[in-house]
Amino acid sequence: MQGMRRLGREALVSEALTHLAANPQASMIELSQSIGVGRTTLYRHFGEREALVGAAALLGARRFGEAVMKARPGEGTGLAALERICAELFTLPDVLTLLFADNPIITDESFAEAAAESSTGAESAGDEDDPLEAVIARGQADGSIDESVPIGWAAAFVYLTIGSGHLYSVSVGVDDPTARAQSLELTIRAVRKTLTPRQRAER
Repeated sequence: MQGMRRLGREALVSEALTHLAANPQASMIELSQSIGVGRTTLYRHFGEREALVGAAALLGARRFGEAVMKARPGEGTGLAALERICAELFTLPDVLTLLFADNPIITDESFAEAAAESSTGAESAGDEDDPLEAVIARGQADGSIDESVPIGWAAAFVYLTIGSGHLYSVSVGVDDPTARAQSLELTIRAVRKTLTPRQRAER
């Protein structure tokens, strides 16, 4: 029974994430109607809207981290890994919408909570580098990423370029696979052109 209750709660959180991406200001009544459950069901599981939104933000942060790991950040060149990360994150339009909104629901606090959750029992987990920065540092070491570019700047550039590409796709129509593919291609092209060592880019 406890497992079933957890599954039910997780399904509600997943549905809430999707509907918050469409309407970040949705009330509990609007969310319950969109999800297709009674308002009392949401209140019974979460108590208040802030708790439900927080749970959706945590789920979004988890999915972001899982996508980065699914991109196999330790394989191949650093630049190739960054391109795979862009592709994997583009499969999470709802998460990216809640992350790059004017008033984002997924915040640094969400990522910190997700990281703390995943590092239980790991002594050095709290000291791990930001995954993008780690990949960029590896790329500079293997020669696929320009070593003259500061790592922090490069990580911010990749992150914001993913956000820009996603938001452009949303403006065109996130459900249009052709527009989505074009946005991803342009995002990867921008990352590649900016971070490839100059001598390589000029060949």
